[in-house]
Amino acid sequence: MNATKTITNSFHDFHLLEISKTTHHPEKRGPFMVSQSGSAPGDPELRECIFVLTKRGTWMHLYIFFLMSHELRHRVAVFDSAAEVMQLAETLVGKPVVETMESLPELLNDSGCNPAHEDPVSSALMEEIRKKHPKGLPPSFG
Repeated sequence: MNATKTITNSFHDFHLLEISKTTHHPEKRGPFMVSQSGSAPGDPELRECIFVLTKRGTWMHLYIFFLMSHELRHRVAVFDSAAEVMQLAETLVGKPVVETMESLPELLNDSGCNPAHEDPVSSALMEEIRKKHPKGLPPSFG
């Protein structure tokens, strides 16, 4: 049985994905996203998940990223340049913070979306997450 590594805030553990290469635009550089595989800090079951780095320096589960609209993904977790990623990485210290059901509305709000009922994008996102996790996110979310 392989031991699952807990995610870190060390850029040595990051996977930098150049999105333009995955969308068959090799002439273009960027945008970028950062992912990391491992378990969330404090997860007693050490479940391996994939996490995505947000622009505020926190981590969110990959499936939350995929539930977001293209525009919201870009606001929350897509970086225009590798330099922007490295600049953020230099500020990350200590134990990684993984977004929870409680912090997700704040993350959306910090990204320019109002998670109130008036905002259909964030309302739909939150509703989808609540359907999948009616009792809140599993422990691997923080």
